[in-house]
Amino acid sequence: MEKWSRRVLVIRKPTEREVEEFAKKLIGVLGKSKADKMKLRLLAAEVLRLVKPALSYRDLYELTGLPESVLCRYVKGSIIPSFEHSTRILARISLSLDLGHLLRELVEHEKSPIIDLLRVLKDPYIARLLSIMIFLELADKKITKIIATAEAVLPIATMLSVEFSAPIVLVKRNKSYPGIQYYSINVMRGPRDVEALYLDRDLVTRKDNVLVLSDVVYTGKTLEAVLHMLMKAKSTIIDVFVIMGLGSIWMDRLKPYNVKVLSIVPFEI
Repeated sequence: MEKWSRRVLVIRKPTEREVEEFAKKLIGVLGKSKADKMKLRLLAAEVLRLVKPALSYRDLYELTGLPESVLCRYVKGSIIPSFEHSTRILARISLSLDLGHLLRELVEHEKSPIIDLLRVLKDPYIARLLSIMIFLELADKKITKIIATAEAVLPIATMLSVEFSAPIVLVKRNKSYPGIQYYSINVMRGPRDVEALYLDRDLVTRKDNVLVLSDVVYTGKTLEAVLHMLMKAKSTIIDVFVIMGLGSIWMDRLKPYNVKVLSIVPFEI
């Protein structure tokens, strides 16, 4: 894993009230059984290992309040954080990471004329970090299906699928199969450019609570079309996450859907 600059990740120290509220949520969701508590403890150790290349033990001490010697043993895997330490670690790191800055730096590092998240998120450790942060934010939600609007988000969707025990449904583009019923919609990209989107009818139902994952949003037309298909299916849309937003054109179109965008990159036509 490439060594990140320290300025990428931590931008602020959360207030004690924010930490307490976040920790309370984690305890409520992952504090009910020994298995859940162990899952939380292992997640805390994993997050420490993921951010350690960007942070010194002094940084981690200032962030978590835990002694450097103890943090070192957690990172090296000598011991697993206690349940109490784990809630503190996950709450404080989750509330302090600047994911937007991280993603923008990854884009700049690629120096590519196009933004392709398959290239930006080629490091599996980055994809894992993003999946954990999204999971922690939604830990108290009941997710039954994960809707991936593009292949680029499948690595993150797969990791979240394991965390939520929820199947992945990929939105098909310009391709359908005979004998299968779809929700479908056409997206006008230009006078002669029309994209057809398909969503399998038998894979999403009114009983589903769905998490929608999108890669890059510019005009917002494609994501809006996907949300309309889910509304036709009468599924409950729990949350919508976009990894990267380009410019601001999409904001008005997607405002009614309370979309969460992890990073916004300035973009000019």
